[in-house]
Amino acid sequence: MRHEVQLYINQHPEIKQFIRNNPIWYRYLSRNPESVIQLEQEVKHFYGKTFPQKIERFQSNLNMAMMLLDMIRGMNAPK
Repeated sequence: MRHEVQLYINQHPEIKQFIRNNPIWYRYLSRNPESVIQLEQEVKHFYGKTFPQKIERFQSNLNMAMMLLDMIRGMNAPK
C-alpha cells in the first residue's frame, strides 16, 4: 500500500476501524490507491453519515418527541 494512503488512513480513525473490520479494503487500496474515494463513501454509509440517513434519523427522533408530547397531553387531559 502506498505511503500516502497509509498516512491518510492513520489520520482518520473511523476509516482505520472500518478497514480493520473489512480487510478486503487493504487489497483494494493496494491495487488501486484512487479507490480511497469509494472507501470514504462506504465508510459514510456504514456509520450512517450520508444525508438520507441523517434525515431519516432526524425524522425518527421528531416522531418520538411528538409521541411523547401526545402521551403527556393524554395524561393531563381532564377526566
